[in-house]
Amino acid sequence: MLVIISDLHFVDGSAGEHNLSHRAFEYFFEDVAAIVAKPSNNIEEIKIVLLGDTFDLLRTEGWFDYPVEERPWGDKDAAIEVHALTLLDAITDHPENRQTFKVIRQGVADLKGKCRLDSGARLFYVPGNHDRLCNRTPRLRQKVCDCLGIPAAWHDPADLFPHTYEDLAYGVFARHGHEYDKFNYEGGTAYSPADYQRVPIGDPITTELVARLPYTLARRLGNAPDKPTIIRNFQEIENVRPLSAVIEWLLYQVRQDRRLKEIIEDSVQEVVDHFDSLDFVKNWYARHDQWTDWRDEADKIQAFLFLLRHFKLYRTEKLWDLSMQAKDYFVKDDLLEAAPQEYLHLDSRVRYVVYGHTHDPLESPVRSLPDSPAPLEQVYLNTGTWRGRYYKATQDDSFIAWKNMTYVIFYQEGERGTPFPVFETWTGALKTV
Repeated sequence: MLVIISDLHFVDGSAGEHNLSHRAFEYFFEDVAAIVAKPSNNIEEIKIVLLGDTFDLLRTEGWFDYPVEERPWGDKDAAIEVHALTLLDAITDHPENRQTFKVIRQGVADLKGKCRLDSGARLFYVPGNHDRLCNRTPRLRQKVCDCLGIPAAWHDPADLFPHTYEDLAYGVFARHGHEYDKFNYEGGTAYSPADYQRVPIGDPITTELVARLPYTLARRLGNAPDKPTIIRNFQEIENVRPLSAVIEWLLYQVRQDRRLKEIIEDSVQEVVDHFDSLDFVKNWYARHDQWTDWRDEADKIQAFLFLLRHFKLYRTEKLWDLSMQAKDYFVKDDLLEAAPQEYLHLDSRVRYVVYGHTHDPLESPVRSLPDSPAPLEQVYLNTGTWRGRYYKATQDDSFIAWKNMTYVIFYQEGERGTPFPVFETWTGALKTV
């Protein structure tokens, strides 16, 4: 049995308390154990794959303690490693996370005794874009292995973590999926180690825009009595999707308390000015802004920043109209388009291509190949996220939140009495916020 989950996004808590409860993992391991124990199943092994964005080294205020050149988009490599180690320690030492990682290590150990093969249960780690730095040096990889309970026999920290996971017994090929998001992957199609370590514009967007806005607003609010609630609302921006909905979210906050309108507007202006002043951002624009393509990636970011810059100049109603008109400009599922092409380069026994990254669970049929030597169906699956999300209401301008949990299970031939690999997906929602 192969289980894949992704986008857990463990954080240090400085940019908001977004960490998952360790109880979610207790429930997860109980469910997996129940499947193994079912008499009609013939589970010989259990493989659990963490498919990217497990550790979030970007959504933190910790980088603001260091000079710009020592942040992930800077050029002081030695200092960046030291700071990344410090922030990774902060993530793993967070009280809730410490309990969670203990549950993960114990859960894998407990499952090992329930399998029919000596190999038992095993955990695999694949880095994504938010934990890109975890693959940067042996010291960072060692911390990841120690935290997740990955012994050297499973992975030597001297070696890079692989960015893909393939298991033909289950008919599976998996990657985080940010490779097809031009905002979050700056490398080429060779997918070399150097490609994966090139810094994408998504890194400073997450830290210097998303995390910096509530950080800046907190300073400007001073001793306002409702400050904690306001800051918490702004720390949820990264949980609002798609990108265009961020404008709606900001406008919603203003409408909730118009006394804060000027403070919010000034904070947005300050953060956007800071972002545009970064040398990395200027250089990125120079490389990506193509005059022959008026809807390139640079144009999309500039359009988004245009709306933010005019947050103060336009009336709320006018800006709302502009954000509504721009919505379709930003919405596109590049991973859904990439999955069918992925099969062209894979072993013919691969039935299932699996991505994460989008935070949207999905099962999408790709094609049937009845005339192949071994007739098969090809399916693209997305593992979604375990994070809470804010959803735009359909009947007014409000947002409603709930927590999500998704995992995908694959069974090899015989484990479920089938003559070929099969899958099942589980997606749940929990309304506690």
